Amino acid sequence: MALLLLAPWGVRLALVPERWLARTLLGPAPGAARIRTLEQTRALAVDDAAAALRRIERDLHDGTAARLVALAMRLGMAQEELAEADHPERLQRARSLVDGAHREAKETLAELRVLTRGIHPPALDKGLEIALATLAARSPIPVALEADLPERPSPAVESIAFFCTAELLANVAKHSGARRAAVELRTRVGLLALLVRDDGTGGAMMDAGSGLRGLADRVRMVDGRLDIRSPAGGPTTVTVELPLHI
Repeated sequence: MALLLLAPWGVRLALVPERWLARTLLGPAPGAARIRTLEQTRALAVDDAAAALRRIERDLHDGTAARLVALAMRLGMAQEELAEADHPERLQRARSLVDGAHREAKETLAELRVLTRGIHPPALDKGLEIALATLAARSPIPVALEADLPERPSPAVESIAFFCTAELLANVAKHSGARRAAVELRTRVGLLALLVRDDGTGGAMMDAGSGLRGLADRVRMVDGRLDIRSPAGGPTTVTVELPLHI
C-alpha cells in the first residue's frame, strides 16, 4: 500500500529532467515573446499613423479649405461691386488689391487640395482597386490595370500600395521613355503583391538619391519587400510584396 501511494510521486520526480529538457529544446526561443510584442506594437503604430493622417485630411478639408472657399467667394463678390463703382484711382488700386487677394486665395486652395490628396487620397475610401484605377486614368501614358482582391487589406497597407504605385507610374512617365505600362494587383498566402511593368529603356537603379530608395524604406516599415528588374534596354518590372494585414 505504501508503494502504491508513493509510486506516482516517484514517477513524477523521475520525469523532472525529461520535462526540463523538453521545455528547453521545444519551447519558444528566447525573446520570442518580446518579438511578438514588438510586432504587435509596430502594427498598432502603423495603424495609428494612418488614422492620424486621415484625421488631418478631414480637418484640412472641412476647416481650412472651407474657410478659403468662403474667402474666395467674398472676394469675388467684392470684385463685382468694385467693377460697378465710379471712383477713379483709389478704386483702381483697391480693385488690384482685391484681385491679388482673390488670386492668392485660389492658389492656396489649390495647394491645400494637393496636400490633402498627398496625406490620404480620398479615392482610397472606396478601396484600393478604385484608387489605382484613378491613378491609371490620370497617367500621361496608357496604363493597363489588372486587380483581383478577394479581401480588403489593412488601411496602412492600402496607403503604402497606393503611394508606391503613384511613385512608380510617375517614374515611368518621367524617365523610362515607355509607350505603355501595366499594373497588376494580386493576393496570395497572406500577401499583397503589386507589380508595375513598362516597356521603356530600363536602367532603373535603387541608388541613394532615387525615389525607389524611399519606396523601399516605406515598404520595409511593414516587413514588405521591393524588387527591381530593369536591364539596359528594358523592360522594367518592379514587384512590391506587402503583408495583407498588419
